[in-house]
Amino acid sequence: MYLLIDVGNTHSVFSTTEDGKVFKRWRLSTGIFQTEDELFSHLYPLLGDAMHKIEGIGVASVVPTQNIVIERFSRKYFNMDPIWVKAKNGCVKWNVKNPGEIGADRVANVVAFVKEYGSSGIIIDMGTATTVDLVVEGSYEGGAILPGLFMMVHSLFRGTAKLPLVEVKPADFVVGKDTEENIQLGVVNGTVYALEGIVKRIKGVYGNLPVVLTGGQSKIVKEIFEHEIFDEDLTIKGVFHFCFGR
Repeated sequence: MYLLIDVGNTHSVFSTTEDGKVFKRWRLSTGIFQTEDELFSHLYPLLGDAMHKIEGIGVASVVPTQNIVIERFSRKYFNMDPIWVKAKNGCVKWNVKNPGEIGADRVANVVAFVKEYGSSGIIIDMGTATTVDLVVEGSYEGGAILPGLFMMVHSLFRGTAKLPLVEVKPADFVVGKDTEENIQLGVVNGTVYALEGIVKRIKGVYGNLPVVLTGGQSKIVKEIFEHEIFDEDLTIKGVFHFCFGR
């Protein structure tokens, strides 16, 4: 059994799998564990006996301060070093200026896409930030980064004197009739319009590629954003394929 960890800016996903096809998943706030013992105290009640069956640990992390915690946790409780996801040529060629700058979650997404769905496509990952990634015939060609939905809503709330903190949900109207509706339309539907524009531009250059949607905030736009594939486990699948793929 393998322990797969996706450390994000807001939440971290912990998952176990034996075959890379069936996953058990748990989501924790990233800041909830500051030491290896705190991490163990949160995970042990969730994993139970599975803790004793772990034979490998794979990690995709975009939070460097948490890496030492994961490393100490792996060594202390499993007597092994974790395998870290990073951009390196293998099943994917990284055709960008600085492959080392690519977030480990995006690397995992691209690897998972190539392994699960094909050599060419567009990946939309909606988390703390919203990312767009393009892979063409097994080559990562680049992407785009937008603020995440919750980041935008909280930024408006913190950065202004009167704008409220609103529920993040799609708008089914053309224009908002109050401040809450205005923010929902601008943030959620505005993000969808931006993504549609980016996808349209990519398809105009690279052809009619399939779009896969993933990420913790992707369910919010799932019904109003056109895509071919919805896979909430894409990043975790990528961690498995990168670290333990046969």
